[in-house]
Amino acid sequence: MTGPWRVVDLTNATDEIYAAKGQLTVGDGGSVALSDTLVVMTGAHCSIHASVIERSAAYGIPLIHCDWRSVPVAATYTWSDHTRVGTRQRAQADLSLPRQKNAWMRIVQAKIKGQGSVLQILGRPGSKELVVLAEKVRSGDPSNVEGRASRWYWMRLFEDQHFRRIHGTRSGVNGQLDYGYAILRGVCLRAVVGAGLIPSLGIWHRRRDNPFGLVDDVIEPFRPAVDMIVAKNGLPMEDLDSNTKRRLAAVLDEPMAPSDVTVGTAIERFAQQIGRYVEGDVQFLSPPIFRGACAT
Repeated sequence: MTGPWRVVDLTNATDEIYAAKGQLTVGDGGSVALSDTLVVMTGAHCSIHASVIERSAAYGIPLIHCDWRSVPVAATYTWSDHTRVGTRQRAQADLSLPRQKNAWMRIVQAKIKGQGSVLQILGRPGSKELVVLAEKVRSGDPSNVEGRASRWYWMRLFEDQHFRRIHGTRSGVNGQLDYGYAILRGVCLRAVVGAGLIPSLGIWHRRRDNPFGLVDDVIEPFRPAVDMIVAKNGLPMEDLDSNTKRRLAAVLDEPMAPSDVTVGTAIERFAQQIGRYVEGDVQFLSPPIFRGACAT
């Protein structure tokens, strides 16, 4: 758990978990106020009372269910109570292809610029090249500049030409990245639902088997914040321990830029901006760019 953005990690818990009197309680151990909780992550060996689902929904807290590797495999979240949810979701479904492509272009540009900021903050070479690549992204990113930028970025971020981003691992750099992204994904899910949007109906992520396409769109500009923590703090390469998880959960309190809002707040604001975009109140998306506490 961290600061005002409290992530409750129960992926290794083996006790019964229940909710009563505004508290989330694990077995006979400690408890945490639901009003202070942003996301709850559950594991494969804990028993969840129905009270947890009901009270979490009442407080707008998504439950992210993880497998034995701490990889999210499902989620439980509240129905949106946004006052324009019907109108907004119809507009989301009817969003024109040109507006989808333009929005994705801007999201990719923000992500790549954020990656460049991380390299500069860490004193790694290659940040200027990423800025140049970001400017080459066109509507819909038809030439896959995002993929080219990622290959350039990963090798320089971890100073390893052989590094490959592999999803679904439990240990090492990839396991830490997966865990940090899982936290971001939970917050993005909450923000998307809170904005009255359909999580499965993405701007660009529209695979038939993806229940969180829009969540995967929203998360992109914020991934560099997790990358920076993993690369900057020199976290241990063995299996995720509680200390490593706490440091990764602190990503939500990272500033997006000097004297700027935190990552957690920026996610909520971006989801609301997307809601206004699909309804036509905003003509162009302006995704936040991660610059960290150090100006770039």
